[in-house]
Amino acid sequence: EYMESIWWVFRQLWDKGLIYEGHKILPYCPRCATPLSNFEANQGYEDVQDPSITVRFELLDAPGTYFLAWTTTPWTLPSNLALAVGSEVEYVRVRDGDGEYILAAERLSAYYRKEKPEIVARLRGRELKGQAYRPLFPYFERLAGEGAFRVVTADFVTTEDGTGIVHIAPGFGEDDAAVGRANNLPVVCPVDPECRFDEEVPDYTGRFVKDAD
Repeated sequence: EYMESIWWVFRQLWDKGLIYEGHKILPYCPRCATPLSNFEANQGYEDVQDPSITVRFELLDAPGTYFLAWTTTPWTLPSNLALAVGSEVEYVRVRDGDGEYILAAERLSAYYRKEKPEIVARLRGRELKGQAYRPLFPYFERLAGEGAFRVVTADFVTTEDGTGIVHIAPGFGEDDAAVGRANNLPVVCPVDPECRFDEEVPDYTGRFVKDAD
């Protein structure tokens, strides 16, 4: 009787057009291949060390000029679809060797601790919005025509760590998903139920995502 009442409620929602299919970011157990409730996730909570890396993304219309983005989840980089900047954050373009790099002005000393590079330009994040860059990997290049691989703005971007530019993979991470929805970005999730890369990422197919960091 209980289940029949649940299905009856669901049918009422369906008939009113209130049921839709979408994506939601949830805690997940690769061993069980199921989402976890907050209670379940907290039961197994522990602090772990994750690698953090800085990656350069080349501007599409300015070869040799790169955005520097920081991430603590390298395994999500094949699914990168955007870069996020802070609208009012000040960014600098600096010359280093044969290339030029864009990062937050406040993070310059973290990356150039001794000799400071030549600053070519200063600009706000809102001035970077919409600029296109080359995908790191070829797996989802086709999505460039759907608005992917461009710079967007996001309120959560800070200059406390990293470069002030955040790598965005809408299929992973709650903030990433929210930015994706706000900017009509496509969603890709190239992993199977046990969190191993699927055939959409042929170079790593079958490899557990954390082992691919």
